[in-house]
Amino acid sequence: MPVSPPDSRPAAVRVAARIRRRVLLIAILAFSMLVALGFERNQARFVRRIGWIGQGQWLRADLHTHTKFSDGTFPAKVVVRSAVAQGCDALAITDHADYKLDAATPEYFAEIERLRGENPELVLFAGLEWNVPPHWKEEHATVLVAPHREHLLTEFKRRFDDLSKVTRDPELADAALRWLERQTAIDAGKPVVFYNHPSRRREDVLSIVDEIQRLHTTSEILTGFSGAPGHQKTRQTGLYRWFVRPIDRWDPAAAEVGGAWDILLGRGYDVWAARAPSDFHHGARSKPAKDYWPCEFSETWIYVPERSAEGVLRALHAGSFFGVHGKIAREVELTVNAAGLDRPAHSGEVIEARIGSSVTVELRVEIPEADWEGAENRLNRVELIRVTDDGAEVVLAQTPAAQGPALRQELEVPPGGMVLRARGRRMNVGGDDFLFYTNPVRVLAPGRGNAIVFSPRDLR
Repeated sequence: MPVSPPDSRPAAVRVAARIRRRVLLIAILAFSMLVALGFERNQARFVRRIGWIGQGQWLRADLHTHTKFSDGTFPAKVVVRSAVAQGCDALAITDHADYKLDAATPEYFAEIERLRGENPELVLFAGLEWNVPPHWKEEHATVLVAPHREHLLTEFKRRFDDLSKVTRDPELADAALRWLERQTAIDAGKPVVFYNHPSRRREDVLSIVDEIQRLHTTSEILTGFSGAPGHQKTRQTGLYRWFVRPIDRWDPAAAEVGGAWDILLGRGYDVWAARAPSDFHHGARSKPAKDYWPCEFSETWIYVPERSAEGVLRALHAGSFFGVHGKIAREVELTVNAAGLDRPAHSGEVIEARIGSSVTVELRVEIPEADWEGAENRLNRVELIRVTDDGAEVVLAQTPAAQGPALRQELEVPPGGMVLRARGRRMNVGGDDFLFYTNPVRVLAPGRGNAIVFSPRDLR
């Protein structure tokens, strides 16, 4: 084995050389760490992710219906039978919580439990339509809990329904949400509360913003509102007879770009409005129908971790659903991808990406061959809506692409981040268009938190 010749340099020179080598090595390591850190900071990351993406299943749902237990035409068994016939996978009976009516009584729960036994494939809720304080009967909300907690609705109705209260207590709604959250704190499937037909009796669509913001801050079981009201078959769509009218069958709070929903999203509140229930009361028996049957025309498609009531509640909280009319679309997915993510972000999720970096937005839609009436179906237009510091706008509108995603767009992350949501449109001559709406994906910019702050006058 060859032997290295002895170092003949003076000792001081040898020591200096070793020091230079060590300094150089430290510098190289430090530079490598800085490069790695800079690379990491340039990568997008998940801030909130839904654990069952890619492993869940789609359920068609109607989570706002009525029976003879309140002011519906038919007994619960007929509503359930019809919902199953129309293709519902999940259904909520949400009879009115008025003190003189029979929702949340022992008979109510017993009948719905019996119907569960007869329809084991149907995820069936016994819920309530709550008269929200301090509005007496002017403002309603759907209240859903897991089946093993349904007995709580009896006490909830007694304590917090506003119809029987003599005084109009503005803090009663906050107390109701806090009480329900406390009773179910250990449950896997937290209750959900959705405002119904949010603008139906309001003079100003934006007046709901501060109320939803306050209640959502009180408790996140106030999950959002119905972007599409029920009663789609009536001459006055949604029974909007007063100051506000729906826009292509959707409440202006959701349908107006820069409306109440976009303001809430821009303020950093993750509230969901891509919900389209029937609010079924009256069907086609013995008299002309006033409502479509559950899942006949209005559908809320929910991407759930499992086919159960708890799975539905978890997905509703996560924002993992979309609403559609006329069966013009199925299994709609809005995604946002960026360098550093292990998969694209889906509706309800939040990512952080470097300011100025590029993200890829895609909208995938399954378009059925036939619509709700069995006629040839079509989807004429898809649109991407963006909310930023500068306001809200449609940044892309096009005919769905024939191959691949219906819509694909590269966007740059602005300094204040952005919120992205989408809709699709079937244009109908001489009538309202049929639409679907997705819930949003939020893209944060580092150091800016999750709020995009703008006022209504900034919107366009």
